[in-house]
Amino acid sequence: MRGQKGRILPAIGVLLVMAFVGMKMTSRGWMSLDRLKDRVEAERPVPLVWPPALAAADEGVCHTVKLNLAQIEKAQEEGLAVDKNRRCISRTTMAEYEAEKARHAAARRADAARREEQAQIEKTVEQQISTGAITLQNLLQARAGLQTQIITALLPNARTAITPMPQPPAQWFVPMSYASGNLQLKAFVTPDPGGGRKQPLMVWLTGGDSNTLGDFWTEGVAANDQSAAAFRKAGMAMLFPTLRGGNDNPGQREYFWGEVQDVASAILQAAQLPYVDASRIYLGGHSTGATLALLTASAGLPVQGVFAFGPVDEISGYDWPVKWGQLPVEERRLRSPMYWLHGIKSPTWIIEGSKRPSNINSLDNLCAVRKSEQVHCVTVHGSDHFSVLQPMTRRIASQLVMGQSVQLQRDEKL
Repeated sequence: MRGQKGRILPAIGVLLVMAFVGMKMTSRGWMSLDRLKDRVEAERPVPLVWPPALAAADEGVCHTVKLNLAQIEKAQEEGLAVDKNRRCISRTTMAEYEAEKARHAAARRADAARREEQAQIEKTVEQQISTGAITLQNLLQARAGLQTQIITALLPNARTAITPMPQPPAQWFVPMSYASGNLQLKAFVTPDPGGGRKQPLMVWLTGGDSNTLGDFWTEGVAANDQSAAAFRKAGMAMLFPTLRGGNDNPGQREYFWGEVQDVASAILQAAQLPYVDASRIYLGGHSTGATLALLTASAGLPVQGVFAFGPVDEISGYDWPVKWGQLPVEERRLRSPMYWLHGIKSPTWIIEGSKRPSNINSLDNLCAVRKSEQVHCVTVHGSDHFSVLQPMTRRIASQLVMGQSVQLQRDEKL
């Protein structure tokens, strides 16, 4: 019996140990399963509730309650910064967001009002044209006998310091004086290549402050080359005019009023140069220079072609030191290309990149209004307001120097 007991007790011990180990393993299994369930629950997508619930009124920092992951992602998509410590949208952030929304809404309402005003004007004009009550004028005819009142609308910062005339390499550009009314102004033109050879001429109006020239000859990078050097490199003569009030020129900047006369006068002067082919003069410009180029073309200036890269449709869209609202509505219209494209007599291409930043909305608006059959619109996909310049000026320059007709489609791709 003792022998049997001696053998039974160890066996019972083994069984107890095995049972205990089994219970521990089962327990661990249950614990692992519980953790897996917790992990699945944590990773399960939480339904998005937007906007999130508001924090208590006495909460000093947070505008909302604590956000879940879906709400944080949504806030980031909406441009709302999330307080990283509290995981909420702060009251300051929400106030700034609401103010920005209000500004955008006001801008949209103003744009809609402007469009409605334009639609009413167009409707009235169409009725008067159909009845023969009026005949369409070009820009020069419409401005006849009028004087600008811009001086009454200028802000104090409109008066800038004199900028010395640039000094480009003499092998590329030399000074040229020209008269615009009673003003003696300056320009820079390609020197005489000699040999009695006549060259086609590209007159280029720079962007930004189009009245003033800085370093206009140095090529920029491919993404922003505003030099228009493609025309010079292709063998064309080039003319870069400075305008009234720009650099050390006399006169007052008139923001697309007297400057139209300046551009026309500079072109007429350059046409008399013995090495310029007066039958092959072209006008181009970028941004503000493009707007001015369109206005000059709308005044009936006879050139062989106009290339306007990224102009605006409506002059009041420019954030310049001018209180546009203090000018008469008619004077603002007489500065805005969209009302005068019907007066263009020369083949004209309005060109802009589709990607932001760009004036693509202006291009669409200009293409939608009444315009001459000579006006062509070109949207360049894959480029923006600046990167559109280098590849498109190269393409245009190669066609012009070969004497080919310019071939550009409504939709171009780089």
